[in-house]
Amino acid sequence: MLPSAMAGTFIISGTDADDHGFASGGVNVDGWLFMQKAIENIAPGVTNGKKLVTVLGSSSSALSAANSAFSLSSLPGLGWSLQVVDGDANLSTFFTNGGGAGTNLADSGILMMDSSDNNVPGGATASERAVFTTNATAIDLFLGAGGGLFSQANGYGWISALLPTLGIVNIQDSGLALTAAGNAAFPGLTNADLSSGPWHNSFSNTGSLPILATSTDFGSFGNPVILGASGGSVTNPNPPSVPDSGSTLILMFGSLASLVGGRRLLKAVRKDS
Repeated sequence: MLPSAMAGTFIISGTDADDHGFASGGVNVDGWLFMQKAIENIAPGVTNGKKLVTVLGSSSSALSAANSAFSLSSLPGLGWSLQVVDGDANLSTFFTNGGGAGTNLADSGILMMDSSDNNVPGGATASERAVFTTNATAIDLFLGAGGGLFSQANGYGWISALLPTLGIVNIQDSGLALTAAGNAAFPGLTNADLSSGPWHNSFSNTGSLPILATSTDFGSFGNPVILGASGGSVTNPNPPSVPDSGSTLILMFGSLASLVGGRRLLKAVRKDS
């Protein structure tokens, strides 16, 4: 049983936003802005006491995107730092906590698993992605113990190892739209920001995993492309948090009711108002 009292936040995306963004005038744009918003959304839900973002398996262009997403976010001002773990052997050592102080999974607050080298130069290689899959349970336990995760289109063999029933479709398509939960999770992000380039994975049989964005192209209309939860783990997610806005609550309540027990949630909100 994963410790839900300490569970962290995670976002699983079929995008390769690291290949479809840039920074201009000290501001992230398009896909890089999405990456920034993602880690800013995750950080407050990290409860393991660690303020270290670890970028896994990235170099070159992929690492430039991760560095910009982090450095121009609110996290450095909140005391967070960033490190990079690259290469098969280093990743294996990281996941088994065999490295020096500060370089282990146990020392991290957020994992950033950027997209594969099929999508962006310097992305995770096939052998690095195999290390992710080998250590899928360690990633899940890390989330259950209060860590956070942002993962993009990297083959997702590690998720299939955890959730064999989750359908992962390898596709190249374009156009994304935020759901109500997605708008709440990424304030200031637009559908145009997400749609600046193609995406590469969609999901089916998502179960209780909340959907943050869906596809808009006719051939894949409505397919879930970005998933996320405000806590728990991949195998035992919590639903997204409900903002204290009455109008937003009305929009989101129908989709959340089946996940969290709508009647009890509504009574609690009415009592607090």
